[in-house]
Amino acid sequence: MPRELTPEEKELQKHQLLLEGKELIFRYGIKKISVDDIAKAAGIAKGSFYHSFRSKDDFLYELLYQIHEEAFNQVKIGVTHLKDAPSSEKRLQIKQLILKIFHDPQIAFFIEAHDDIQSFLERHDRTTLKKMEEMEQKNYRELFKQLGLENKQPEILQNYVHIIYFGVSHKKIMIEDYLDATVEVMLDGLLNYLEV
Repeated sequence: MPRELTPEEKELQKHQLLLEGKELIFRYGIKKISVDDIAKAAGIAKGSFYHSFRSKDDFLYELLYQIHEEAFNQVKIGVTHLKDAPSSEKRLQIKQLILKIFHDPQIAFFIEAHDDIQSFLERHDRTTLKKMEEMEQKNYRELFKQLGLENKQPEILQNYVHIIYFGVSHKKIMIEDYLDATVEVMLDGLLNYLEV
């Protein structure tokens, strides 16, 4: 009988599963990977997967949550020096950061796999979906505080980002050569609202 893993070993195993799983979903999408694929990539037995996650759905939810949170952290790091910057510099930096993020491979994955992810989230446990929504709202509020925009409504930024995200995820109806320019014009409108 194999020995029981220590809490540190269990945490390391879970981290490895998430790390390898992220690579797999970026490469193949969330529908095409299995628990077998994830366990094999992490170098563990399939049964050990269930020591960290109750199901593939719980694994996918935690992975999507983690990717989402990492994107917010990237934004917050990107704007740390902007609170007291002149308006023109703040505008330019925010626009460049958002355009960079929309070209990030992780965000590109979310855009390309939008329908699959949306379908997964809609059928997943409503409690955990609420947790993701709360995390997103908390991060937008923190971002506004960091930028000194406490007098503005972070929910408007959240909706705005979702509108841009929706448009970018439906490239079939867009003129792709003008997508970045269109996003930039939309960002100007948002920055005007924020009075940046």
